[in-house]
Amino acid sequence: MERLLKEDIVVYCAAGYGEKIYLKLVSAGCNVIGFCDNAERNKDILLLGKPIHNYSECRQKYPYAIYVIANSTFITARKISKELEHDGYVKNITYFIADELELQNLLPDKSENAGFCLTVKERPIILFGSLFLCNFFRKWVESLIQNSEVYICTSEDEISEYQKYADAIWIPLAMNISYMLPARTNKGLLLVQSLQNHGVKSFSRFFLSNLVYCEEHSSVCNKEDVFVNDYSALVKKVLFLKRSGYSGSIFIDSILDFHPDILYLGLNMWSQSIWHVIKKAMEKEEDYIGEIIRQIEKYLLLSKGSTEWLDEYRIILKKYIRDGKVYSERDLFIIIHLSYYEFLHGCPPDGKKPLVIYMDIHSNMVMRDVVFSWLDWMGFEVVLLEMIRSPYKRLGSNIKAILAYYEHLTPANILGLLEAFSEERVEQSERKYDLIRIRFEDLKMYPKIILSKLCQIVGISWDDSLLETTSDGKESAYIINGSSVTGFDLKPVYHPYEEYFDAFDRFRLDLFFREKNKAYGYSYVDREKYWMSLDEFGKLFEIPFQFEKFMLFQDEAGRKNYHVRLGELCMQILYMEENKEKYAQYFQFGDYLSLEDEELQKEVR
Repeated sequence: MERLLKEDIVVYCAAGYGEKIYLKLVSAGCNVIGFCDNAERNKDILLLGKPIHNYSECRQKYPYAIYVIANSTFITARKISKELEHDGYVKNITYFIADELELQNLLPDKSENAGFCLTVKERPIILFGSLFLCNFFRKWVESLIQNSEVYICTSEDEISEYQKYADAIWIPLAMNISYMLPARTNKGLLLVQSLQNHGVKSFSRFFLSNLVYCEEHSSVCNKEDVFVNDYSALVKKVLFLKRSGYSGSIFIDSILDFHPDILYLGLNMWSQSIWHVIKKAMEKEEDYIGEIIRQIEKYLLLSKGSTEWLDEYRIILKKYIRDGKVYSERDLFIIIHLSYYEFLHGCPPDGKKPLVIYMDIHSNMVMRDVVFSWLDWMGFEVVLLEMIRSPYKRLGSNIKAILAYYEHLTPANILGLLEAFSEERVEQSERKYDLIRIRFEDLKMYPKIILSKLCQIVGISWDDSLLETTSDGKESAYIINGSSVTGFDLKPVYHPYEEYFDAFDRFRLDLFFREKNKAYGYSYVDREKYWMSLDEFGKLFEIPFQFEKFMLFQDEAGRKNYHVRLGELCMQILYMEENKEKYAQYFQFGDYLSLEDEELQKEVR
């Protein structure tokens, strides 16, 4: 770190993670002089007021600078490091890897705020996006920087009016929730494109995926709870589903859906945006109910959901929200859940047993840390729930899902999935909460054992509704690519995905995923049985997998390049697994709800 404080620094990679590392370095007192990025989209722009050059330009312009590689994909970071070493750079002397600096706590968590203040000090800031988010951001900036100069532009038509501020940094703000939308358009990138189309060259993409400005507003308004009755006293705990794609999240949602002691809004766009719904409602004290309904309707229309039920839901809300009273955010949070429960069940909870709110914000995980802060401020006890699944089955399921929407797989699909499924991280914001892990296979095969344990830990009673899968109380089925799975059908447990993997592929994947498989009781190939060098193992993974028949390449050179990149990725992951103490941040496996022999015998009987 001492060298970083003395020398000029270039951050290599100008995507969101690059900006994050830039802000952390600035907050630590480092002199960052620019970004290095070879992507054509970054040509001739300023990121956080700093220039972006490609690698050859950087070498000419900054011959003595130290590089900090800030690519969030490990394999790409390693590839860049090899390129630097080929040109004479030395690791931890003339170049560093950002992820490793964070692992060593040399770049403190949440230090981006200080870095941002130093970056924009005495420079105009122009916010571009919805007025709702822009107002939050302005309040956040004003709380950090005295006499800050902040302007809000809410329309593309207004951009030209603000171009007189030549040294301004533009900050696009958007929420990117894709659940159930027919086209997964990234609104944030569209905002960036609009700025570039109007000749704006100085901006930041950081706040499109880092909502630190919303965390400041997760603190609830200073209004006392007025909704104090038997129900509010019974709702003390929130069970929050941790992100783990294609591990059974929709399955566990459908199991917990109709339990009489669980308040759940269902898996839909408005429930994933509940923070926004309530923050908007708090602005309309004279019409809480009207604003809640308007917000829910907005998200339903975006996702093409039915709005016919809202009239009945409005009537139920009126039972809990009285005219002339001012409610807290905790009040509205509980009332919205209670009203939806009554709408589905036809009656309120019995009011005698503890109630648990279950949350799966699914496609809106960008809001996770904001929601955590919010729940803490409202006084809820948060418990995390994570679904675990055999990595190769996750891979097969994900490939199947991709091919349900697209004709072909891409190299980026496969490389990204292999890296993501090999590791497991418990993020800093998650570590303060208890974490319950459940294996998908155990839940399918022994539901009563696993769910009884879950009920005991969470503090709710057993109910036979847990042995059914429903959506809003109605029987549900998981349908994808022509196949349908209902309830506790064991097809997903035993499906071999032979259309994507042959026996040799399975062998290689059991070797590649061995640390995760070993941690969670799945089959694995022990590295010690095969006395090969890592380079030789890398070559093993360059041999085509069966799923390659579903892949599309521009030409044969593209195919060969993919094979080399796949071999390099697998070699690097294997290296990290062999040095897992050094790379412990990537392999944060832990205990899961186990099956006891005695319990299994009872289940069989």
